[in-house]
Amino acid sequence: MNPARFLRELCIVLAVTGLVLWGLTRWVAIPWVVEGPSMEPTLSDGDRVLVDLWSLRRRPPRPGDVVVLWGPGDEAFVKRVAQEPYPGKDPYPAAALGTQSPLESSYVVLGDNSGQSRDSRDFGRVPRHRVRGLVVWRYWPLSRLGSIR
Repeated sequence: MNPARFLRELCIVLAVTGLVLWGLTRWVAIPWVVEGPSMEPTLSDGDRVLVDLWSLRRRPPRPGDVVVLWGPGDEAFVKRVAQEPYPGKDPYPAAALGTQSPLESSYVVLGDNSGQSRDSRDFGRVPRHRVRGLVVWRYWPLSRLGSIR
């Protein structure tokens, strides 16, 4: 085989592979590392998970979903979407993070470990545009491999 042709084909394969991986991690799914104890016992500090970026484009987050979101100061958080409070006075402040429209939905997000969690009790409701994706699968540690629900 001609070395120049081999190098050209190798470059094409690597470029296409890079573009496919870039597209997948931009629009489909990304790996994520959980930081801190706020989601214990569901997720622990250092757990590696896959975040589905696609599903929440077709539907809003549902109560019980574990999501990655951008909180105050664009800090990333992993939290669970909570049931909406009963009708009447909402104990959670309006979205302090700023909605893009008065019609934009906002969500109450809480950590599973309430004593160790910064969540809607601290920064209020989270507008829809700040919810990044749905945590769907833990791949590390192997002893806890499986779906997150």
